[in-house]
Amino acid sequence: MTISIRTRLLALMLAAALPALGVMLLTGRELEENVVSRAESAALQHVQSMAAHHERIVDNARLLLATLAKTSEVRSLEPHACQELLADIQQRNPVYVSLALADEGGRILARAPALPLPEEGPALAASAYFKAALAKGDFVTGDYVFLRSVGHVVLNFAQPVANGRAGTRGVLLAAFDLNHFGSLFGQSALPAGSVFTLTDAKGMRLTRFPETEKYTWVPDLPRMIGRMSGEAEEGAFRETGVDGVLRLYAFRRLHFEGAPFPHLMIRLGIPVDEALAQARSVVRRNLAFLGLAALLFMGSAWWLGEVAVVRRLKGLLGAAARLGAGDLEARSGLAQGGVRDDELGQLGQAFDSMAQALEKRERERDSYENEVCELNEFLEERVEKRTRELAQANQELTRAMERLSQAQAQLIQSEKMASLGALVAGVAHEINTPVGIGVTAASHLEDKTKAVQAEFRAGALKRGGLEEYLGVCDESSHMILTNLRRASDLIRSFKQVAVDRSTEQRRIFGLRAYLEQVLLSLRNHLKKTALVVELECAPELEIDSYPGVWSQIVTNLVLNALQHAFDPGQAGRIGIRAGVEAERLRFIFSDDGKGIAPEHLDRIFEPFFTTYRQKGGSGLGLSIVYNLVTQTMGGTIHVASAPGHGTTFSISIPLARPETKASEQPEAAAGAKV
Repeated sequence: MTISIRTRLLALMLAAALPALGVMLLTGRELEENVVSRAESAALQHVQSMAAHHERIVDNARLLLATLAKTSEVRSLEPHACQELLADIQQRNPVYVSLALADEGGRILARAPALPLPEEGPALAASAYFKAALAKGDFVTGDYVFLRSVGHVVLNFAQPVANGRAGTRGVLLAAFDLNHFGSLFGQSALPAGSVFTLTDAKGMRLTRFPETEKYTWVPDLPRMIGRMSGEAEEGAFRETGVDGVLRLYAFRRLHFEGAPFPHLMIRLGIPVDEALAQARSVVRRNLAFLGLAALLFMGSAWWLGEVAVVRRLKGLLGAAARLGAGDLEARSGLAQGGVRDDELGQLGQAFDSMAQALEKRERERDSYENEVCELNEFLEERVEKRTRELAQANQELTRAMERLSQAQAQLIQSEKMASLGALVAGVAHEINTPVGIGVTAASHLEDKTKAVQAEFRAGALKRGGLEEYLGVCDESSHMILTNLRRASDLIRSFKQVAVDRSTEQRRIFGLRAYLEQVLLSLRNHLKKTALVVELECAPELEIDSYPGVWSQIVTNLVLNALQHAFDPGQAGRIGIRAGVEAERLRFIFSDDGKGIAPEHLDRIFEPFFTTYRQKGGSGLGLSIVYNLVTQTMGGTIHVASAPGHGTTFSISIPLARPETKASEQPEAAAGAKV
């Protein structure tokens, strides 16, 4: 979308008017807050005035009834005289809808006006405020009572009448109608929509002006009760009334001494819209003036933009169009006529300079193109030559990789043969002991047999000598048989392990028995140390796997631990634990040795990585273990270690037979050092 210069100027003028608009809105907001504050103060004053009026009514009732109780007419309880007196007093004090005199039994002796009271006789005598007046012997304020016959709520007062001998002869009664506040509300000249409400401590709305009949003696809104039930005895708040109108409310809680209720809540609500009407009118008027001024400014900006900017820019645009069409001699002409100093003149001068520079560069470009054509021919020759060199280097790199792979395979095969050689040497050493013992026993038996034969031929053989010879025969034969069986077991274990390593055939075998055979073949290495090997595996556990691969894995892990985890002569523990978890074989190999440095932990499975190169380590031991676990058996291997806290290798192998063939499995070697 294209935006013209004149539109931009108009937008600039509008942007300049925004601060004034913001100031005006802020001023209007402050004006509304001031108006609301004044309205709150005025409403609170009205509520305080109403509350003071109610308190005066209670005080006046106290004074009036106390004065009447001392008159001779009342003290004598003469009905006719009391009737005239009460009628005169009630006419002078119309705020009290009724005045009456009753005896101690609640029987009405006189009343003004002469209308029936809501409670008379026994009902009156049983009322709480009547009994309280007789018991206290003093003025009592009763509770608010709803008169259903007239739909009004009244507040009762009682004053006992003494008989002169410290006793009580009767009770003066007065009733104040809360509708009296309606006349006060009508005289207050409050804004339209204002409401005045009285609510007792139980949340019952006693009366409301206007709409008194509709909202008299009905429960008040809980949110209103909550607003007026805080710590403050008076205050102001904004809330939506029962008629859905948002009003500004002022309230006050009244407390009457000796009353049976804790307090009375009075509130006056003024519609917020009415309170803010004048302030909003001022804001609307100011906004109208601002809009008119903005229109005048935009008209002026439109005309000035057309005369001083747009016409000159059209000339510049025309020159730019000719320049874009290929006319390098096009010029704007804005730098002429004595207008160079303004911004458009400077822009025109810059455009002319650019056109002149383009014209010069066009000529230079033509000459450069000729040179580039010559350089391209030379560059093609160099690219062809470099391509041939890269192809030759790639062939040499391929041959080097093949030689490296062959060397790695030879090294792995050498490591495998070295492992088998070490295994043969260890087993030979182990076999040498029982065979030596057997040879010694046989030699001893031979010497003893020759001696017995000599004695026998000489006729000197005695019974004791024969018994001794028979004992030597029994002991020697037992020693020879025991050690030959031990040598046979060693040879059988060596034969099975050696065959498994060389053939890499898959078969079903008992894992614990096979691990014991592998550890037996490593006995020559382990007995030179102070290490304890703990094997934890169920004797009945059988798996379908590659026993030769497991022999290589265990041998590499044990020799790796002997080389790296423990110092010579250091006591320690090597743990081997195997079990089945969720159709997988879980194999844990752990030691409590030195641990692995953090910087080496991520590289231990890399081929040829070793920290004991100077001691003959090839760096293939754990790499072979990793390849056997992940490729040959399709499992996973993880290592956890920290310096000084030992090392744990966790191997997980699927129990199901993999689909890969043994011929596809990579060769591996055992016994290599990392």
